[in-house]
Amino acid sequence: MKKTQNPFTHMYGTAGQAYINMGWAEKAIENFSYDKPSEYVYKIIGARGSGKTVVLSDILGYFRNKELAKDGFLVYDLSSARDPLHTLVAYLTEEDFSGKKKLSGLHLSASVGVVNAGLSLDSSESEKYRDDEVELDKLLAKAFDKGKKILVCIDDIVKTEAMTAFCSVYAKYIRVGAPFYFICTGLYSNINALGRVRSLTFFRRAESIEVRALSEVSVTMKYKKFFGIETEEARKLAMLTKGYAYAYQVLGSLYFNKKETDSLEDLIDDFDEILFSQSYEKIWEELTGGEKTLLKIMLEYRKREEILKQMKKPGNYSEYRSSLIRGGLIRETARGEIDFCLPRFEEYIRYFCLDLD
Repeated sequence: MKKTQNPFTHMYGTAGQAYINMGWAEKAIENFSYDKPSEYVYKIIGARGSGKTVVLSDILGYFRNKELAKDGFLVYDLSSARDPLHTLVAYLTEEDFSGKKKLSGLHLSASVGVVNAGLSLDSSESEKYRDDEVELDKLLAKAFDKGKKILVCIDDIVKTEAMTAFCSVYAKYIRVGAPFYFICTGLYSNINALGRVRSLTFFRRAESIEVRALSEVSVTMKYKKFFGIETEEARKLAMLTKGYAYAYQVLGSLYFNKKETDSLEDLIDDFDEILFSQSYEKIWEELTGGEKTLLKIMLEYRKREEILKQMKKPGNYSEYRSSLIRGGLIRETARGEIDFCLPRFEEYIRYFCLDLD
């Protein structure tokens, strides 16, 4: 008997055959397709596991198309854990803008090993300082002269000294209208932290793409298609995921591999284990004390006036509420009333977090 491949995946940054395209990438793709885009920067924001990286991959895949490469697009996917400015210079050095390949002046002698904030010291006879910003200016001038457009992408951006330096240098290219575009993904808290840097006003004002819940109809129809089940059963599955992209993939994978005698209820423990350990633990660790307190209060109370009575500092309610909403963890269901967004996140807090913090 031929075995059918599981269309669902747990792999970070991929969506598998069961991918649901909600159209979030189209805004950036359309904008950057114009000769003179109205936006130079996009920030893709959402909770962990919401599908931000998949949206970024859609955009990367589109502009890495060979036909677009002929039109001049050069796409660079940089790591947030390294020095993006230095890495971009290294990538551009590998491009052949003049028809003659040559090594960059950013060579480091093995005997020195001194690199600091994009400034490299070469211990060769000349012993000259080489600055990444100066090198970038030279390389980009050559690229633009050849009609090239540059698209830089950074996944899971965080505020670091190197990232701040990259964004500060990048800002000057926006001012002169250079065809140099930037897309990043990140948690709201990390995006917000970088946007608060005094010199990065452009980043704070940049267009955001908020990755929210998948359509219940789309999830239902995908489950119905891949499992060959009735709409009622498929909708039960969809409602259990609450549109959370990671939960959609996890539950889909579990259901695909279940025994014929297993019911949906039989899958809940495994569903919880994967969600709690692979997503919710990390989400909880990254929250502030005040945000955690509000979420704990929400286990019993959802209305504003009730929550305020339980808080030691009720004046902070609006700040915590707004932060959690922007982070994709809670939503407003009615005026003055909030609820959890993520499936079984309430159960995770109740079982594992009440005796912590």
